[in-house]
Amino acid sequence: MIVEARRDVITLRGVLSENEWPAIQTAAKLLIEEHPRGIIIDCSQLTEITEEGAKTFLDGINYIQKQDANIIVVGLPPNALGVVKRIRSVVSQLPIAPTIEDARTSLGLEDLDAVPVSGKAHIGLVLLLGDWQRAADVACRLADRRKDQIHVVDVLKVPRTMPLATPLPEAEAMTRRKLDDADVIARRHKFKLFKHVERARTLGEGIQKIFTAVKPEVFIVCIASVSDDTAELVNQVMPSMLANPPCEVIYISHPDTRGPA
Repeated sequence: MIVEARRDVITLRGVLSENEWPAIQTAAKLLIEEHPRGIIIDCSQLTEITEEGAKTFLDGINYIQKQDANIIVVGLPPNALGVVKRIRSVVSQLPIAPTIEDARTSLGLEDLDAVPVSGKAHIGLVLLLGDWQRAADVACRLADRRKDQIHVVDVLKVPRTMPLATPLPEAEAMTRRKLDDADVIARRHKFKLFKHVERARTLGEGIQKIFTAVKPEVFIVCIASVSDDTAELVNQVMPSMLANPPCEVIYISHPDTRGPA
């Protein structure tokens, strides 16, 4: 087997018939030093993978996680994917993306989690669900630019059948659009926006994770209507939060007056 390393991608060529992670690890270590958010393993040039060879990915996952980074595999041929799926310990942990571009987009969102939070600032947190544009506007109007920070968070819900770090191209593209639009709102009010993306199995779990990380003083949510996207928020998350609020909660509920599209 041939191992090639370039930018944030390790390309494997030939036959992966045994655990080759010891041979790959040196290249992985160098790439992670330059790309701490994570690396991509391109398997599109592999002609064959055996079950023993698939264990390469398990050792890779364990190594990369110890570096506080991520690993995403792309380009697995159908026959190779079938072999990987037979090894439960591998398939349950291995994030897989269709293309290198999809993997890079997903890893790019991970950068947002590294935003430093000032211990002196008053932090307002806006959830990018429901009528989040109005919620973001309210947050900026209420905040004081001299001492307040506005943070926005979107939660990517990952099915339990997939590893938590699995790229979700459509959902991630929507998240990126929300973050870009939120930036426009913040700039209008002359605020710098702090952005977070949280991967979780449920919305409630994702919100709890971000509360633990950010520790906001104010949490702002705005709902115009109940839909598939907001049902969990309206029916489960908010009733629980309002019963035992972790901070000041501004929950704006208003009718959707935009009419049919």
